[in-house]
Amino acid sequence: MTTDSDKPEVGPCGIVCGFCPLGSGAVAETAERARGFLEGCNIPDWAPLVSEEGCGIDWHQVVEGLEWMRRYALCPGCESGGGPPDCPIRVCAREKGLDLCSFCGELESCGNFGWLGDRGEEMKDAMRRARGVSREEYVNALQGGKSGEG
Repeated sequence: MTTDSDKPEVGPCGIVCGFCPLGSGAVAETAERARGFLEGCNIPDWAPLVSEEGCGIDWHQVVEGLEWMRRYALCPGCESGGGPPDCPIRVCAREKGLDLCSFCGELESCGNFGWLGDRGEEMKDAMRRARGVSREEYVNALQGGKSGEG
């Protein structure tokens, strides 16, 4: 996701929305494709013939779940009102007027990344490595290296 054509959207934690499966739409697109295969291949009809476990699956619920993912597993990014509204990282960054947590003098002692589990520590490490780097430089470095920071 981008806020304009020249500035990719980046959360203050360093997640580049276009690299994230939710921000890029990959999850929603995959759910839509899976639903199409499920219905197009008549999987509910032949699943019980393939294995006994196929009888116990509520295929209607599976289709509803995939439809939910197609409609709602899209994140427009923090700058556009996406993500958890009470994300402690975003709330803190906004209060401090920071675009990226890499510019925060309290990053080392910050506990706001904890809710992301192991991924939070990875993002905090990425922000440490990005100290003094602009948003654009940060995104460019990710595009030139790995593209999985989201």
